[in-house]
Amino acid sequence: MTGTADLPRRMTVEAALRPLRIAVVCSRLPLPMTRADQMTVAHFLAFLAARSHEVDLFSLVDKTPAKPALDWLTERCRRVRVFEQPWWRRCLGVTLGLLRRQPLQVGLFANGGQRRALRAATRAGDYDVVYAYTLRSAEAARGLRGAAATFLAMQVSQALNTSRIARQAPSAGERLLYRLEHWLTARYEAAVWQDFTHTTLVGEADAAAIRTAGEALALPPIDNYLLAPHGVDAERFQPRGTENPLHIVFCGVMATNTNVGAVLWFVREVWPRLRAAHPGASFAIVGRMPRAEIRALHGRNGIVVTGEVADPADAIGEAAVCIDPMQAGAGMQNKLLEYFAAGKAVVATTVANEGIRATPGEHLLVADDGAAFAAAVGRLLADAALRHKLGAAARDYVLSEWTWERHFLRLEEHFYAASETASG
Repeated sequence: MTGTADLPRRMTVEAALRPLRIAVVCSRLPLPMTRADQMTVAHFLAFLAARSHEVDLFSLVDKTPAKPALDWLTERCRRVRVFEQPWWRRCLGVTLGLLRRQPLQVGLFANGGQRRALRAATRAGDYDVVYAYTLRSAEAARGLRGAAATFLAMQVSQALNTSRIARQAPSAGERLLYRLEHWLTARYEAAVWQDFTHTTLVGEADAAAIRTAGEALALPPIDNYLLAPHGVDAERFQPRGTENPLHIVFCGVMATNTNVGAVLWFVREVWPRLRAAHPGASFAIVGRMPRAEIRALHGRNGIVVTGEVADPADAIGEAAVCIDPMQAGAGMQNKLLEYFAAGKAVVATTVANEGIRATPGEHLLVADDGAAFAAAVGRLLADAALRHKLGAAARDYVLSEWTWERHFLRLEEHFYAASETASG
């Protein structure tokens, strides 16, 4: 971590009148915030601390945590318990998980020490709520229902996610791997929710995918879910007034299949059309860990590959138009919320907007084929008034619906209701 931009900001909430005792379980240490799951858990811990809840963190680590990360977590948690997850344990977990027909990602993060420690503390009556973040932490918290109110934050349906990725995977080997993971996650999601008081999902598309899998296996339809998406730091990502009128930006971790596939699709299907109509246009691919096929684009036809930057908010601020041409994936797109918070005009695909549920034509433009996507971006490049109108509406949408505090306060209400039922 290098500065305050690498840490969650202080939440603007008052202390709770009745603090809860909460166990937060995750598969990666929340800091540094290099991935979406880490960012969400870190902001959630900041919220819980601001509300004066007593929080114990149970996190896996693959190496010794940096002192600044541990110091920040220790200040906000009652206890921070970390469990090493070296490569051999991951391999063993995947092997044993496959024998049990568990998803590869569940086996990869299986840790007996984490599971035993959480069970001992919960059954000793230490917690009102146990909150396990993502499917990867399900086994650690499974079977505790009754000892505390238990929440499994599935967030996105991994069955839906992996099925979409499988269709877009560039190689036969990757397609086979994701088809296997799709089959395993569909079976797992259709059943695991029954072992928790509540499950949380990003949107109704995720719930529909889990219901469909349950129907195929003659299992009960999921009925304990609530919608609990996450938010965005609207103070960090805010209008900068540094727009370059012919500059286009994509921002995201460039090591993931979904982001790489989105950028390559844009470069192949959209960018030649845009450059023909707007020869002075430039396209920046902003994000850490760019793969070789992304790095190879640098310097070609007005394309710049930045790699990791000091603050993505600055790079987004330079854009006239931000894009999210996602072709695969499920759930919600953090990058889309960041673009909106920055007051940027955005063109996105239907898949990218699925979890955010912004209104096309009011908050952004939506297009799904190359010609339509190019036309939408070109329209915005040529019309500054429309860009600014969409950007202002998008920021208003974030401020009213997508702040961290708004979503976490809703989730907290469910914590209180579930803990009262469990104790009664």
